[in-house]
Formats: sequence, structure tokens, C-alpha cells
Amino acid sequence: METERMTACRIAEAVNRAEVSAYRLVEKILDRCNHLNANLNLFVSIAGSEALEQANKVDGMVKNGRSLPLAGVPVVVKDDFCYSAKPTTYGSPAFKNFSSPFNAAAVDKLLDAGAVIIGKTNLDGMSMGSTTAFSPNGPTRNPWDVNLVAGSAGAAAVVSEPGLIALESDSGGALRQGASHCGVLGLRPSIGRVSRYGLNVFSSSFGQAGIIASAATDLSVVLKVISGFDYRDASTALCNSTADQVADITKPEQITIGWPENLIDNLDSDQHNIFGQALENIQVKGFKLAKLSISYFPEALRAYHVIACAEASSNLSRYDGVRFGQAALAENLEELYFKSRRLTFGPEARRRSIFGTFLLSKGNFDLYYRQALKVWKLVRQEFSAVLDQCDLLLLPVVKNLPYPVAEQVDFLELYEGDLFCAPVSLAGLPAVSIPAGKADHLPLGLQLVGPPFSDELLIEAASRIMTNMTMPPGVS
Repeated sequence: METERMTACRIAEAVNRAEVSAYRLVEKILDRCNHLNANLNLFVSIAGSEALEQANKVDGMVKNGRSLPLAGVPVVVKDDFCYSAKPTTYGSPAFKNFSSPFNAAAVDKLLDAGAVIIGKTNLDGMSMGSTTAFSPNGPTRNPWDVNLVAGSAGAAAVVSEPGLIALESDSGGALRQGASHCGVLGLRPSIGRVSRYGLNVFSSSFGQAGIIASAATDLSVVLKVISGFDYRDASTALCNSTADQVADITKPEQITIGWPENLIDNLDSDQHNIFGQALENIQVKGFKLAKLSISYFPEALRAYHVIACAEASSNLSRYDGVRFGQAALAENLEELYFKSRRLTFGPEARRRSIFGTFLLSKGNFDLYYRQALKVWKLVRQEFSAVLDQCDLLLLPVVKNLPYPVAEQVDFLELYEGDLFCAPVSLAGLPAVSIPAGKADHLPLGLQLVGPPFSDELLIEAASRIMTNMTMPPGVS
């Protein structure tokens, strides 16, 4: 059977029916991933023999009558998730040989469902960034234009091999922005849907496990697989009653999608045109539209970075060479801390750690951090009030198209790039980035945002209004 451009669901169906061997499929995809990696720098490590062993195990279970929801589906995992078969580097040279003694909860659930882990994907140092420009392994290149960053190595892998699924993390919008840059679907689930056990996050309040896929049905199946209560992560307690929720939009005219007119007027011409075309498409598909106003986006962006950096400072303090991290040679304790942390952290992680320490220091706590907490409350209240007027909210994903690989972009400009994603994270809401069109020759996405635990509704609505995914030139 020809497996080119099959969705993950179709691959699982074919493997369960013994129409295709998981082993042969994975063998073929591993060859392709090695080729793609040489051009795009997608992977920190590729699971060759480990992936083939998993695939062989899946074939054996299918032969014995087991039906697995993700039988033989190839999955790539961002390298901030623990996976015992390959090193978990967390984007730091200090952890290049670290092998986790356990798997992240989401990884275990994928394996139990019959998925095959192909490799660990590239990421910014300590997962701080949305471009991979701060990766010690170098940036991941965009399949649409190798001179530009991809934003997310998982997204670049999925658009290059549509049957793949990417398990990604998202704090301020890296997953959604990468999906927009590469022209695929990216889901940030509701807080509590997916366990974060085994996911290394620099910001405890905002870091979430998410999914990138080429088809909405794939998102839906994978979300169901990795959702559920986990006693090791107390934040999953609320998702007990929602794991089997199914959305049914048989009457789209009963669904209202709101859009903030005050934000859209400030987009550049390409983005403004794509947003306008999306609104027309939404109406054609039968949904109702509602003009809304959201005030706090600039303030929310700054509050997000204040809180996230403060949490980064606290969470990263354990990497001191004594408790965690690689210990550097030193003659005294102060020198040990200095050298070990410099060995562990790249420039962006050092910047956020120092900035966060400054924000939490005496005299600055009330001036900055406490004020950011007040903005956090206002943002949650505003988004809640907006979603009382509509069922879903349509927003841009990115402020700018992907940056050139060789360009040194000012870190403040990179922070400003989170303008449309970070406020959604601050509000604690689920969101899905969907392909919406092209600006010049590059894909551009929009995001649908919904109230907590509306993930299935978001995916179903996305499947109806997204544009058809296309393959980058030279990749198909």
C-alpha cells in the first residue's frame, strides 16, 4: 500500500487491518527522517533500532488480534519530554548524555496506543523561545524556505511527512507559532486535559503538553489517547469527566465565532487580507460572526513575560551543579554555581533567569511582579466576558513571518512576537492554530480559542474552516 501523505488515522487503520506492516512503514520513515534532518535540522536524536523494535512489537500485537488506536503511527517528541530510550537534553549541553529513568505520561500513553517514537526534536535552550534560534544544536530550518526558521521542529517534521504526529510543548505560543509558520494544525489543550508529568517546563503556570498534526481527525484521536487523570500531576484532576467528550457541529449556524476588530486593524496588509478571507469562509460554512473588542493584549503580553521569567528564575535555581545539572570544576561554592549554571544555561535561559531574579527581588516584587499578577486577573476576566458573547474566538497567531536563520533578532522583538499567543496562555484557555492562507510564499495560520474544555469543539470547527494543507516545494 502507498503510504505517502496518509494521515495518522489512516496509517493506524491500515496497520490494524494488516494492509501494511508497522515495521516496514517505520523503516521507510526513518530513512526519510534522516534525509530531512540533514537539510532541516529537525532532530536532536533519531530512534533507529528502538523505533524498529517498537514497530515490530506493534505488528505482533496486531497479529494476535489487538486493535490499537495509533497502531504504527510515527510520532516525534520534543526534547523537553522525558523518554527513557533516548537522551532528554532539554536544549542544554549539560544534559546531552542524560537518560531519563522513566517516560513522560503522554509518551507512555502514546506507546500504549501503538504509536512508534521516531525521535526527539530540536528546541530552544531549556525550551525558552519560539524560534529554535537559541538551540545549542542550531536552528531548525523551515521546509518552505530553508533560509528561515521553522519555529517548531515538530511542525517542520509534520509538514514534511504528513503521517507524523508531533508531541510538543507550549508556554507562550511556540507550538502555535511553529504550526502557523509551517502550515499545519497545532493544539494547545485545556489546562488539565493532558498530564505534564515528565515534561520539563520553565514556567509552571503556563507550560502545557500539546499536539501538532496534519489533519483534524488526527488531533482528535491523539488528544483522546493522551488525555486523562494522572495522580502524579494534580492539575489533571478536573479532566476526569471530559476525556470522552465528543463535539458535534451539525448546525454551525448555532455556533458564534467572535473576532476582535480593534486588533485586526493593526495587522499588516497580508495578514489583514488572510484574516478577511477567513471571516468570509467562516460565513460560507454557516457559522455566525460577532465583532468584539479586547483591550488588554499589550498589557497581557508584558504580564506574561514578567510572570514567566519570575517562574523561570525559581524553577531553574535547582540546576546548580549540586542538586541537578553538570558540575563544573571549581575551587569554591560560588565558583561552582557560576561555572555550572553557565555550562547548563544558554544566553536566553541566563537572561530570563537573571531578569526573573531581579523581578522577585526586594523593591521590585511589588513594583513589577505583583502588578503583573493583577493584570493576569484582569486578562482572565476579560477573556471570560468575551467568551460569554461567543462560542469561539478567532485571533491571529503570529505578529511577524519567520525570521531569517542568519539574522540576530533583538530579544525584545522576539518577545513581542508572542503578542497574540501569550495572552491566551495567560487566560488559561485552549487554542488551535489552523492553516489559513499564504503571505508571499509562506503559510500563515489563525487560532481558534475557546473556553476551558472546549477542545473537541475547537478541533471540529477547525476541520471545517481550515484551508487545505499543502506540501512545501522540494519536500513532496
